[in-house]
Amino acid sequence: MVIGGGGRENAIALSAVSSNNSIYSISHNNNPGLIGISKRHFKVNENDKEAVLSVAKRVKPDLVLIGPEDPLSNGVSDILISQGFKVFAPTSKAAKLETSKSFLRNFMKSHYIDGNVESQSFTDFNELNKWVMGLDYEFVLKPDGLTGGKGVLVQGNHFYTKEEGLSIAKKLFENGMNKLLVERKLIGEEFSLQALVYYDKIIFLPVVQDYKRAGENDTGPNTGGMGSISFSESGLPFIPKSHVETAKSIMRKIMEAMHSEGTPYVGPIYGQFMSTKLGPKLIEINARFGDPEAINVLDLMDDSIVDASIKLMEGNTPTLNIKNQINVVRYIVPIGYGSDPKPSKLKIDEVYLRRKGLKIFYASVDKKGNYLQQTRSRSIALLAKGDSINEIIPKFDGMENAIAGNYYYRRDIGTFESIERKNKFMKDLLSS
Repeated sequence: MVIGGGGRENAIALSAVSSNNSIYSISHNNNPGLIGISKRHFKVNENDKEAVLSVAKRVKPDLVLIGPEDPLSNGVSDILISQGFKVFAPTSKAAKLETSKSFLRNFMKSHYIDGNVESQSFTDFNELNKWVMGLDYEFVLKPDGLTGGKGVLVQGNHFYTKEEGLSIAKKLFENGMNKLLVERKLIGEEFSLQALVYYDKIIFLPVVQDYKRAGENDTGPNTGGMGSISFSESGLPFIPKSHVETAKSIMRKIMEAMHSEGTPYVGPIYGQFMSTKLGPKLIEINARFGDPEAINVLDLMDDSIVDASIKLMEGNTPTLNIKNQINVVRYIVPIGYGSDPKPSKLKIDEVYLRRKGLKIFYASVDKKGNYLQQTRSRSIALLAKGDSINEIIPKFDGMENAIAGNYYYRRDIGTFESIERKNKFMKDLLSS
């Protein structure tokens, strides 16, 4: 049973059926990618734990996979586990690594885990104001809870002076924000390191870079992710391999510390890291696969996520077969996504896109008759793969001919120019 209705969940479901499993799916939307491959799709609010439990009792799944973060925070995994279902996802207690950023910072500090970022949390604006006025570095504002990748405000991008940042913080508190973190701003390139975890066993997957910003050349507001790239196990060309190995060590230590404290972790996880001049720093932990990063890694895996999960939960440590390919994901989103989305109706020519060599993953859309209704979130992810960037990028050319409606996507994701720009930036940073 797959819970969630986005592009990540479409990718999870496709991986599940690749090893001849029958799947049931639960989501609040009529995702055509899920509906098309499910034995039955249940249009149910995936955050309603009682409703999800009711479906589970009807279909009696052998394994439950949970895609998004909100069901974890709302206790969906807890209630399913309590009723004896086999769930490859963390409990709400273990998911606190994601649902409370201050918990993660304090946890790393108390266990002397490298890669932490200088940070302080506040529940009172006056205390935050006093702290910020004493800083001698640029800072970042982070809401303590879940933000879907869109809540972080960075000095130099979203505000430019301490006073502007403090004005934003004051408004956030006035609008009901319970806790805000102030963190040192990091300079570098981000990368996502995902893994499958069962207690003390952890299997790392190829690193991915998510293009978070809405605009070309990494400009504009942060989003849930406009697309992503992976070079399989050869690693991202602009991230030092030593930084990836250090990141693995950091994540392994966090999992070991959770286990030692009596809160063992089960399920997919990903660490969002920044490769800096001082080595990799952990920006955040997400207690799930990333979106779009899951699409990259699941497509690179010859193994089904179901087979890998079950082997882990049976006490084995499977060796995954990873394709030696490059892949690039680009998301189709509503006009204005990241600030003020304006949903549209879309019509898709799937045959044309597949002939172009693109794989389709449906996300936050509702199928209504012969068209798709966009929501305020991302609509469709398209993946192209091959042995080189020069082979991959032309597959996206002309895709507008197959997608009718009002939408936006970044055309620079995965391009040679984009990668070379990142290479030059990191080379200059590390040598300065």
